[in-house]
Amino acid sequence: MQKQEFKEQVFILPLKHKIVRDLKIVEETIGELHIGFVGYFDPSASPIDVYERYSVDLESVAWNGADVKDLLAYTEKLDDIEEATIRHFARQHDASLTQTITQ
Repeated sequence: MQKQEFKEQVFILPLKHKIVRDLKIVEETIGELHIGFVGYFDPSASPIDVYERYSVDLESVAWNGADVKDLLAYTEKLDDIEEATIRHFARQHDASLTQTITQ
């Protein structure tokens, strides 16, 4: 069976880091990445393997309005962003499938 392609979507990934404040370790949000992507779904793949069932093409990765996709590729962090985007797309798609089935 052919993979199903979905229109370009935007996923907002909050960036956080841990700091010590008042002798406690807390997470602080330092900004957001706006990730533009096209998602693909392969219904013939095993539902257990999310990376076989879902894939994405990253179109853009923006930080404060500037595209930083090439910078992330250079620092080898683009794979982490792609994995987070696949997991987001899988959760979103599975939720819409579940909602369709229950209606």
